[in-house]
Amino acid sequence: MKSKILLVIISFFLSGPIYSQKVFTSVDSLWDYAASKSISIQSGYLKVDQAKKAKLAAILSIPDPSGDTYLSYTHNTKLAVNLFPAETFGGEAGTYKEVKTGVPYVTSFVRTLNVKLLNLEGWENLKMSKLNIKSSVSENRATLKALFEDIATTYYNIVSLQEQLASTIQNVTASDSLLQITQNKYNAGFIKQQDVNSANINYLTTKESKNQIEFLIKQQYLALKVLCDIPEQEDIVIANKSSLSDLDINPFVELNNLALTNSVYKEKIALSTWRQQKYAQAPSISFFQSSTSQQNNTRGRLFDNSVKWIPSSYLGLKLSLPLPSANKMSEMSKAKYDYLIAKKNTEQQKIQSELEVDKLRTAYDKALSQAASNKQIFLLRKENYGKYLNQYKEGLVGLEQTIDKFNEMVNSNYDLVSSQVTALAARTKIDINNRIK
Repeated sequence: MKSKILLVIISFFLSGPIYSQKVFTSVDSLWDYAASKSISIQSGYLKVDQAKKAKLAAILSIPDPSGDTYLSYTHNTKLAVNLFPAETFGGEAGTYKEVKTGVPYVTSFVRTLNVKLLNLEGWENLKMSKLNIKSSVSENRATLKALFEDIATTYYNIVSLQEQLASTIQNVTASDSLLQITQNKYNAGFIKQQDVNSANINYLTTKESKNQIEFLIKQQYLALKVLCDIPEQEDIVIANKSSLSDLDINPFVELNNLALTNSVYKEKIALSTWRQQKYAQAPSISFFQSSTSQQNNTRGRLFDNSVKWIPSSYLGLKLSLPLPSANKMSEMSKAKYDYLIAKKNTEQQKIQSELEVDKLRTAYDKALSQAASNKQIFLLRKENYGKYLNQYKEGLVGLEQTIDKFNEMVNSNYDLVSSQVTALAARTKIDINNRIK
């Protein structure tokens, strides 16, 4: 009976344009679809690409080649005046003569090059770029795992509400039957109007519960769309086919070190950052070279074919030893303590990862035990209500006791469905733990 009601519910949500609807019969099918839609996942792939491009830049930063090529044209509007011994020009010894030097127009073509031969900071930057790639890939896995867990939670919220809705539809029918029985007894003069009112209140309350559950299902669908970045105009329908009662008694829970791996990468990156700050204060050796071609003329031309180009060049090695500034010392100190904190976080995460196995298994065992207990309670509550209903028909018990037993049956049914879905969700969380690591 309940399966037929679920089909009716699903067909209700399937109403509308067929082409725009996606039907998911398991959480796995929803995961696959969400992975292709999620902007968070797509952003993660872009971060990995960004880290790979940063590695190429880091490779280039080791020699860190720099240089320049430029053409200049200079018009010396006033030539420099220098003092030369006057005797050179036939003057009196011991005196000097003012002489203008240089030419009015100079065209220069200059090429410079600077390459670092020893660059400890650059090598550490390359090491850190490799760590950033691995960290980005691992972070993507963690993002995917968290997304799958959130999707599973929302998915099973919808499944639970759908099961409750199916039960509530049956309860509406049962409460309506109780109301009709009470009305017939009133018409026969066996009970008072107050009993009819109570039966009617029970019917209206049950009917409104059905309406409220339908609203909750719609809210959960909206939450699922937001979570998976599904456009508003695209309809999705959950039609779960997994059995709520077919669950493993003792599922195997694997050790998942994904969070620990992420923490280790963060620790290594923090250490590399600290080393990079220290190496920034280390000596560096560079090779430098420059070559110039210069043309001097007095006619104001940018290029004068009648005047030859005069070449000149030089090369050499340069040792640089930067002086530590207050800002650099502060950055180095911060990097050191960031590393020490990251190291402590890794130690903490190692303990948490080991405990997560027991945590998942305990949560599943707890939910499974609760579901088994709630199933027995529901069957007993259902049997009690059936007996009280028969006794009420025969006039052996009052309406108030019958309604109480009806509500006890309804609540125990809700508890059963909720605990079964909780157990299924806990089992799915174990599957995610074993799958994404």
